[in-house]
Parts: sequence; structure tokens; C-alpha cells
Amino acid sequence: LATAGAPDSTALATGISEALINTALGIGTSALAIIFYNFFTSRIDGMTYRIDEAGYSLTQTFASKEH
Repeated sequence: LATAGAPDSTALATGISEALINTALGIGTSALAIIFYNFFTSRIDGMTYRIDEAGYSLTQTFASKEH
């Protein structure tokens, strides 16, 4: 290391630039993943609620026919 001399600043800057670009892409990808996760979770919750309500309505209909 002592005989290697000063590091190449251009290569160092290129490495730092590449790391920053990869970090930005990773953050962007994770943000999109969170957005789509929340979107689909909300849709699934809505479907589950509608299915539950339909089942309850069907049960009440059958219960009222027995009397």
C-alpha cells in the first residue's frame, strides 16, 4: 500500500457514482413495491369484506325462510 501511491480519483469517483445510482434505484424500486403492496392489500380487503357481507346476507335470507 505504501508503494502504490495516491489512489486514482477518477476511478474512485466512478465507483462512488455507481454506488449512488444503485442506491437510488433500490430506493425507487422499494417505494414502488410498497405502493403496489398497499394498493393490492386494499383491494383484497375490499373483496374480503364484500364476500363476508354476501355470506352474511345469504345466511340471513335462509334464516328468514325457516320461520
